[in-house]
Amino acid sequence: MSRSISFMLARAFCVAGILLLLQSCSGKSASNNEARTEKPLPVATPQPSPTASATPVPKLPPPTQAEVEAALHRVFGDDLVAQPNDGNGHAAFIVGDFNGDESEDLALIARPAAGKLDDINSELANWILQDADKAFVVPQGKTAVVPPKQERPRVERGEQVLAIIHGFGPTGWRNPDARQAFIVKHGAATFVGIARSISQKSIRTMHLPYETDIIKEVRNNKKGFVFWTGGVYAWHPSEG
Repeated sequence: MSRSISFMLARAFCVAGILLLLQSCSGKSASNNEARTEKPLPVATPQPSPTASATPVPKLPPPTQAEVEAALHRVFGDDLVAQPNDGNGHAAFIVGDFNGDESEDLALIARPAAGKLDDINSELANWILQDADKAFVVPQGKTAVVPPKQERPRVERGEQVLAIIHGFGPTGWRNPDARQAFIVKHGAATFVGIARSISQKSIRTMHLPYETDIIKEVRNNKKGFVFWTGGVYAWHPSEG
């Protein structure tokens, strides 16, 4: 009998020990799980930032003759020579946003330098050579038009041309990266000033994709203006 009681007590102690061991392991496992569980990072409440106000493009200072000649040399090298005036005592350069990209452009009257005609007329030149009297404008109401084939114009010796340098960024044509340029035959004339393209009824009826500045001129005693068609520059007589 005493042997049986001793066996039962031993068995009870074994069961109790096993339960205590399981409880201890369970507690450690839970503790380890809690340790391994990633706690969410606190999310900061975003604070409202002040509304950015539109900053107008700063007006650039008037160009000097030295700046004009430096820009001409930067883009055209020594192939063109800037005219000091238009022959009537007026400045031979003018600035404005001629292609509608909100960057100031430069237009000036120039002539070919001696011995540079081949360079100026080369198809490999870094500028576009075009004729303002032969610029093609898509007719009103047409969506797909094949432009007429035209011969490449050629600048002649001593001929005055309109050289245009498109601006780049806030500093416009003064920017060293401003390199897009045009040599425009039949574009050199007495500058009268600039105006917005929508001021001309003829341009409004063309429904051009850009609103630009136009160059008002007097050419052969006739008032007119040079304007951007979206790809080239064209001459148009003034209305009235």
